[in-house]
Amino acid sequence: MAGIREVARLAQVAPSTVSRALNGSGYVAEETKEKIRQAVAELDYVPNQWIRNLYRKKTGIIGVLAPELLHPYFSVLWSYLEEELHRHGYNMMICNTRGNPLIEREYLDTLERNLFDGMIIGAAFLPDENYTEMDKPILSLDRIIPGIPLVSSDHEQGGRIAAEKMRECGCRKVLQLSDLSAKKISSARSGVVFTRLMQEYGIDVVTEKIVWDEVIHYEKAMKRAKDILVSYPELDGIMANDLCAAAFLKTAYEMGRQVPEDLKILSYDGTFVTDFNFCTMSAIVQDVEKIAVDAVEVLLKLINHQPLVKKEIYIPVYFKKGDTL
Repeated sequence: MAGIREVARLAQVAPSTVSRALNGSGYVAEETKEKIRQAVAELDYVPNQWIRNLYRKKTGIIGVLAPELLHPYFSVLWSYLEEELHRHGYNMMICNTRGNPLIEREYLDTLERNLFDGMIIGAAFLPDENYTEMDKPILSLDRIIPGIPLVSSDHEQGGRIAAEKMRECGCRKVLQLSDLSAKKISSARSGVVFTRLMQEYGIDVVTEKIVWDEVIHYEKAMKRAKDILVSYPELDGIMANDLCAAAFLKTAYEMGRQVPEDLKILSYDGTFVTDFNFCTMSAIVQDVEKIAVDAVEVLLKLINHQPLVKKEIYIPVYFKKGDTL
């Protein structure tokens, strides 16, 4: 099997230059990089990262606890996380729990057996003590767990922006899909703030609790959207996650409702889904790339036993103007 010296000899450069080029640890001219790439391809050279990780007593793998792979927001987030982790020399393993606590516990056991160097929690369904009793590098992206660092969007800001936009548009009765009872979920704060401000503005607000299947399965979101629009024909505003907002937009069109003339729709997340319909949806956008960068930075500090300046980091959101508000 070819080694780094064989690659260096074929590319006519020093082994240290090959190392810098492959690890991205220093400047290497583009022309030299191309010679090294050609030599790597010709020799079928694979850096033995696994052996190096064994020597350092690390696996080089980060587990990401995913509630589902189909969710538009999470799928974008996983992509950015993988890119950022790879930039720091780590591989990412998606641990899809599908909301099943038993599967979630199995992946936590994998972390306890030191098969992951750390874990990022996209969503957690087990009681807090399953996490707080573990002395492992763990970071949460939404669930608020005592003692576990959190990197999340500023959902209170999101709720404020959404309320202001609905008021500016002259809405009088607005529906939101949310679970206001989810005190331990950071993203639920948007609904709490939105409800309070709507009431202060004298605007009626109806809250319908969202079911997880409706967040990830479009046909179920469509059925729920139709049921709601039939049950509340007087609605003139809706705030919902991207997939459900898209379902409301299509259903409203099919029912002859004019958007945004007599029904305003505000999407929350701001992923690629907001551009999939016959018009672009107005949206509260989460900065997914920034969340990924900050999450990886915090997790690596935990892995390397470095102090954290803050245990909770909230990333600003912003409004994207579309055609539905």
